[in-house]
Amino acid sequence: MKYKITFTLILLYNLVLSQNLSPAPNSEAGMLANAKGGSPMLNLVMMELRNNESNNAVNKTLGTPYSNDKFIKSKIYYDNDLQGEFFVRYNALNSSVEIKKSQQSEEKPQQLLADKKITIKYLDKELRFTTYINKKKKTKNGYLSLIVDGENYQLYHKLAVKYSEGKTAANSMVASIPNKYTHFEEYYYHKKELNHIDYLPLRKGNFLKQFSKINKEKIKEFISKNSLSTTKEKDLIAIFNYINKL
Repeated sequence: MKYKITFTLILLYNLVLSQNLSPAPNSEAGMLANAKGGSPMLNLVMMELRNNESNNAVNKTLGTPYSNDKFIKSKIYYDNDLQGEFFVRYNALNSSVEIKKSQQSEEKPQQLLADKKITIKYLDKELRFTTYINKKKKTKNGYLSLIVDGENYQLYHKLAVKYSEGKTAANSMVASIPNKYTHFEEYYYHKKELNHIDYLPLRKGNFLKQFSKINKEKIKEFISKNSLSTTKEKDLIAIFNYINKL
């Protein structure tokens, strides 16, 4: 019962905000500035950008900030206690989760307050809000999917989205460049004796540098013997399952 009450309190921020809000920014910098402090307004910005019907090509946006535009029925846990099934949509651009209790169009989605005790069984992934160190060595908070949970190492997957602002044509001889969302994947790993989750480079040479000299040679041999690639998720899972046995 305690967890049910706590979970209710973290269902915050109705995404349909007042009509008196200031105009949504139309650049990545503006959107990120709007999102500071955990503001839910970034979700509104995303919707306004995607629904823009202007005939100006630069105002059109290709792609989506969501891993899937549809709300997917998912199980949500709080501190490993099942809270129920909800319809979930994951915004990979600003790493936020939108939820509904039903698929009714009149029901307005809410943003799930980020909490490290929450786990979401979403599609074939398990989303967890956590702290990690990204490729630029900066500490970030966001949702990662745990895909290997071994004795010594954990492997995480992250769907990331980059927003590129378009450009208006200088003249009628050239076409305008539309705004665009680009999806890409990243992987992170956690050595359990340490208290941080690190970015995992996928190029074979850099990948192997993440491990001790003794294990590096064994891992290299395992990859070669089994014709595995460090850029394929199924192979990464096999490699980390092997590493956890060393």
